[in-house]
Amino acid sequence: MKSFVAITLALALPIAGCQGDPRPYNNHDLALLTSYAAKEMCSCIFVMKKDEPFCLRFTRASPNLRTVRVNYEQRYVDAFAVLAWGARARYLSQREGCRLEQ
Repeated sequence: MKSFVAITLALALPIAGCQGDPRPYNNHDLALLTSYAAKEMCSCIFVMKKDEPFCLRFTRASPNLRTVRVNYEQRYVDAFAVLAWGARARYLSQREGCRLEQ
């Protein structure tokens, strides 16, 4: 048992001490949910050229807390969850696909 604890600590300590990116990670589930929904809906509609009902099923997430709006004229997708979280993905080209906007 002591060797298991020693091995676990030996593997965990280098990871815990990594500085990495100095910016804090402020994202959480709702931010990730809306980003995923916007990007995947955009790719499904504008790159794969599928219809909106298909893409809503294709990008289904659980729990389903998001609302998606597609702007076909300007080629972007907005996704919202609860009242404060949202993301937008814009179609760039067939080769580049869709990109999340900041």
